[in-house]
Amino acid sequence: MSPPKYVIGLDIGTTTARSFVYNVKGQVVGEAHSTLDLISPNPGWSEIDPEELWTKVLEVIKDCISEAGLIASDISSIGISCQRATFTCWSAVTGKHFHNFVTWKDLRADRYVNEWNASLSMKTLRIGGKLLYWCTRQSRYKAAGILKLYNKMVTMRLAWMLDHVPGLRDAADRGEVMFGCVDSWILYKLTGKHLTEISNIAATGLFDPFTMQYAGWEFTMFNLPMTMMPKVVESCGDHFGSTKPQLLGCPIPIKAVLADQSASVFGSGCYKTGSAKITMGTGSFLDVVTATPHASLNGLIPLVAWKIGQETSYLAEGSVHDTGVMMNWAQSTGLFENVDDTSDIAKGLDGNGGVYFVPGFHGLQAPVMDPSATAGFIGLSLVTTKEEMLRALLESIAFSQKQLVEAFLSETDYKFEKLVVDGGVARNDFILQMIANLTGLPVIRPDTVEMSVWGVASLAGLEVGMWGNKEELSKLRRNGDTFNRVREGNVINEYKMWLNACKRFTLWHQEQEGNDYFVS
Repeated sequence: MSPPKYVIGLDIGTTTARSFVYNVKGQVVGEAHSTLDLISPNPGWSEIDPEELWTKVLEVIKDCISEAGLIASDISSIGISCQRATFTCWSAVTGKHFHNFVTWKDLRADRYVNEWNASLSMKTLRIGGKLLYWCTRQSRYKAAGILKLYNKMVTMRLAWMLDHVPGLRDAADRGEVMFGCVDSWILYKLTGKHLTEISNIAATGLFDPFTMQYAGWEFTMFNLPMTMMPKVVESCGDHFGSTKPQLLGCPIPIKAVLADQSASVFGSGCYKTGSAKITMGTGSFLDVVTATPHASLNGLIPLVAWKIGQETSYLAEGSVHDTGVMMNWAQSTGLFENVDDTSDIAKGLDGNGGVYFVPGFHGLQAPVMDPSATAGFIGLSLVTTKEEMLRALLESIAFSQKQLVEAFLSETDYKFEKLVVDGGVARNDFILQMIANLTGLPVIRPDTVEMSVWGVASLAGLEVGMWGNKEELSKLRRNGDTFNRVREGNVINEYKMWLNACKRFTLWHQEQEGNDYFVS
């Protein structure tokens, strides 16, 4: 058998599906992209058609092989990176889905979240967790003592679907339903297997990273049938199987699957405990590699980064829902015409003119944790320009990252050496320089800012021997740009002003939640 020469990285995001063919030098020799349509049948709802997603995924795999001038038999393996906490349910009998994918941005279960968080059951659980933590000092019980449900978790959205989708609950009770996030659905369509990779399922809220098992108490408390759940498997290996021969002309082994943020961390070479990574795409994520699950008081979520043989790494993650989508909004409202010009526009100003922007389109996340917060400008005057408003918006992205870094460091003994950044918004020099100024840390932007697809492709390549080890992968990464702290004005004072602005925008939707805005 000839040595492996090519590997495919497939990345399925919230709005795009992308597939890349890499050679042994880590170079892209073929690629294909397709846009995914988000469906919003009611205010606050966010869906994707499962069959359309599958059609476009298969299309980009075929197209990238064709563009590379290769055939399926030339590909040694496939790695798949997926958006997280977006799920559907389908029939174990017919293979047809019961409902569209409910994305991680969906808010239809907001009333369930609020009612359960205020319930006697959850209050009792939190009290029990605090008592057990006091007795045992185990991090698992510390997490239970502050546990709250959020819309981003799958738990309440799945409960809502079971209650509202005709026939779903009855079929689930008969054991005829398969649940799955994007990784499970795509694996099912490619191979016929009902599996989920551990970093993907760990991001749903249904899996306990402290015990590395499904959280059985949740299934009991919220009446979720365990029979629907896929088998949990490690991040790489033979267990995923190969693509059905008729799909691509011959079977291709699937050797690695990772959640998108885990793939991004791996692709950036952040293997060591304490490595910190920021992704700025549709939303923003700070991910810190930890040796054990991190129980946070500031709303950071303990996740599984990956499990590779005997090696298990974890992530502590904080997120901001609105980053790239906020840039799209700003462009659509006329704050700028070309996104490539925004950095120079902001740098061309002496300051923000006393204007601050609060990025609360979907509430404020860690460490504020207020889903009822709103978005808006504050400090506007009759002489405020749209350029100053744009700068305030860009600054809010940097301020949000400073806030996440500060939240993590305040509750751990970790010390960051640097921040590695990627994602489309990471192309903006002004934002990265401001993050460096605010945190005092070097901000590293690799020569490619799209690391999720490379991360899972490199793991799949390692599994088939295309590369020998992580050190060899590190040599393939090319240096990009480094942003070091430059003392320009009093950025810390501006950051404090922004924190005060955020307080003014909290609790805005508190009266409306569960009444006017959401359809049930």
